[in-house]
Amino acid sequence: MAARSRSPRTSLVCALLFAGLVTPARAAPPEPAPFGAGEGRSLLRDIDMPQSHVAGEADAAAVAVNPAAMGFLRGFSGVLAGNYTRAASQRRGGGFGVFVAVPLTLKLFGQKLAENFLSLGAGYQRLCPFGCGRLPSQDSVEWYRDDWVPADLDYNKLTLAAAVPLMRWAPGLSLGISYARMWSEHNLYAQRLHQAELSLAYRPSRYVALGLVARAINSPKAGADLRIPEPPRPGILDRRQPFELDAEVAVRPIKGSRSLELGVGARVVPMPNNDPRFHTPVVAPRGRIAAGGKGWRLFGEVERYYVNTIGQSGGADALRAMVGLELDFTHVGVAAGPVLGPSGPEGFGAQGGAFKLRASAERYTTLAQPPLEALRFNVDKYAGDRGAGRLVDALDRYSELRRDRAVVALEVDGSGNGWGEIEEIREAMLRVRARGGKVAVYLRGAGLKDYFLATAADRVILHPGARLSIVGMRSEIFYYAELLGRLGAKAEFVRAYEYKSRPEQWERTGPTPESDAQRRLLLTDIWNHVVRMVAQGRQTTPEKVVRWIDTAPHTAEQALRAGMIDAVGYADELEGELEKWLTRKVNLRAPSSLPVHDQSFGPGPVIAVVHVEGTISDGESLTVPLVGSVLAGGRTLVRAIDKLREDRRVKAVVVRIDSPGGSVAASDDMARALDRIAKIKPVVISFGDVAASGGYYVATAGSYIFADATTKTGSIGVFRPKVDVSGVLAKFGVHVESIDYGAHAGLYTWFKPYTPEERAAAQAGVDASYQEFIARVAKARKMTIEQVDAVARGRVWSGVRARELGLVDAYGGLREAVAHAREQAKLKPGEGDVRHVPAPPSLGDQISAIFGLKLPSPLGLGESAMVWVLRRLPPSLWLSERPADLALAEETIVVE
Repeated sequence: MAARSRSPRTSLVCALLFAGLVTPARAAPPEPAPFGAGEGRSLLRDIDMPQSHVAGEADAAAVAVNPAAMGFLRGFSGVLAGNYTRAASQRRGGGFGVFVAVPLTLKLFGQKLAENFLSLGAGYQRLCPFGCGRLPSQDSVEWYRDDWVPADLDYNKLTLAAAVPLMRWAPGLSLGISYARMWSEHNLYAQRLHQAELSLAYRPSRYVALGLVARAINSPKAGADLRIPEPPRPGILDRRQPFELDAEVAVRPIKGSRSLELGVGARVVPMPNNDPRFHTPVVAPRGRIAAGGKGWRLFGEVERYYVNTIGQSGGADALRAMVGLELDFTHVGVAAGPVLGPSGPEGFGAQGGAFKLRASAERYTTLAQPPLEALRFNVDKYAGDRGAGRLVDALDRYSELRRDRAVVALEVDGSGNGWGEIEEIREAMLRVRARGGKVAVYLRGAGLKDYFLATAADRVILHPGARLSIVGMRSEIFYYAELLGRLGAKAEFVRAYEYKSRPEQWERTGPTPESDAQRRLLLTDIWNHVVRMVAQGRQTTPEKVVRWIDTAPHTAEQALRAGMIDAVGYADELEGELEKWLTRKVNLRAPSSLPVHDQSFGPGPVIAVVHVEGTISDGESLTVPLVGSVLAGGRTLVRAIDKLREDRRVKAVVVRIDSPGGSVAASDDMARALDRIAKIKPVVISFGDVAASGGYYVATAGSYIFADATTKTGSIGVFRPKVDVSGVLAKFGVHVESIDYGAHAGLYTWFKPYTPEERAAAQAGVDASYQEFIARVAKARKMTIEQVDAVARGRVWSGVRARELGLVDAYGGLREAVAHAREQAKLKPGEGDVRHVPAPPSLGDQISAIFGLKLPSPLGLGESAMVWVLRRLPPSLWLSERPADLALAEETIVVE
């Protein structure tokens, strides 16, 4: 609505400006013109390019046009530009220029610390001061003598520029600075001229951009060192080049796209030079328009200038106009058109022409259809929840662009993704096929999870020396009660309730009947889903798939004969296998890592995706390299969520949860922060591989929940850990003497067992946390407390069964959740950028984790405990300074 309401006013302003500019120009000076007559222009001015993008497109030409715009570059850019003006036109601005610009990324030890923290550029120009070609007659001005005035007055200009993007502190803002030096073999006026500029580029939204350049802020003197005998007027050879302000506002009113762009600007010279050669209007307005489609645009530009005559301080108004065509290809673009204006006795006509050739690392929307190619993805490089999301996005973008021409080859060698993440990748592969594309999977060996992924493809190829080890599905639970007993320790957990089986690992040597039943049900649901999907993908029956699994592992030849795969081949033969299958030439390559050129000025509406990854803990989010544990820090996430609430560009929030839970306090803090957002913006939940216990607690802040069929869901329950390690200390001759004031002063210590009163108090606290938990679930899911309790009590459900029980609203992954959030925010399909927060832990965080993190052991053994054991302990347990309520689910599903 805002863009439509602004458009009529913008159009009116442009119309008035264009009407004022296109008034008939007064008569141009007759030829032969005196030497120096024609357009008044500073020697510092650059060549005229096809479009004056002071506020607009960012490429290497920004070195000369507006250095601050380099701050918006996403990759290397180079521009070759030229302008030819006939000498008879008496126009300046001819010549050619070469410009390069590159954004710099700050890295340390191979890790990216800051992206585009600085952009650098350089440019060289050869300028024609009085039009290109032969100079006008010099006979009428006798003091220009042939013995010192050469026929060639061209001069050179070298520019160095830098831009500092300030997006972290002021979104859309970039500042620039440049320095230029001029020299010439013959033109002494341009000798040793220095120029300094300051610039600003601001893109407050996807629709509007502003540019401002302060040119020649040092006002250098031209001809200060020139010595001519008996000049006609004192001081005419020693004139300062004028300081200029060059400003422009550009608008892209149609969804912020390049299909239509309007620009209005002006050069303002507060103190113009009276020398007719350099005299310019105080205000020289200009306007431009560009319109077109995919990869092409027609453009037009008009600008006011003065035509001066020697010996007069004034000048006649004149109009420069340009029309042309711009074409974009993936990494190359070209723009060209004639320059029109007063042209001597011929009247208004062609003065010359201008062109610009661009080459850039950024990928532009291309006019030409790229040749047939196949993208080769190494799935192992997309591990984890965020990695799987990047792969899904890449597959969807590629197939939406290519449709029935899309060809995808995925290489798999032990994926590091969970069942839920694999399922979302699988669905993306099926969408490629649904759009008419082709998908192949190359296996270097595979277990059941990898084969589950592969069966979504049109064609499965297996390495000749690999085996298809689809031996089944297995759940492994470790029980530590006997180990603790041998050490002299005893677990004294309290829990709510019988299905909250995590405490059993510390208190028992095996599962209770309730725990065993729920694990079998969960595994059965996942097993049935996987077998059914594999059978569907291979166009066979579930019974046959079960026989394949029961007789595994299989050699490559056995798998081929059984119909489990389609071909056998080595990795270097993959391209040939695809060509035989598709019966056409295929160019197999990795997906490009080069950035995509932004089609809009600045950020538009945003759908924010908040990632809750790993065990929920108090404090900051962290990845602990030593044991490979990921912590979702409540402090980090609450801070990120609060910023989203205040960000007006964020129209909806999707919470992506891939967590078994953890700290009740941190989960509650996150849920409360999301509750505050939900009052003003839609909050939608997406479950990844696991969303249990504290992870499900966070989900109660959302209005709608998506989950995959294999997502481990629920575990609505609470427990409080406590291990009595007094026996361990006694074995080493250590005795603890305490003095207590208060009946429950020893409630939190691990150096003595609970008293009956303390256990009752601990149980009461856990019960209170549980009641609050199920009350939140009841309110969020529109259920009664009794209904929630019936499906809670610590149970873990598959996504399939969770939907039947009302704990989940719909099947789907992050893609479906983002689409639903757009709909809830009343955005159009595809509208709104997706922003992922918070950023993954930085290098500094990792260093802190390695060198500054203490790892207290719940067994009282300090840091000498085996890393093997630490990997299997919940991080929120061994990072806790004292017992605290935990909403933490149990084991993971292991595939052999």
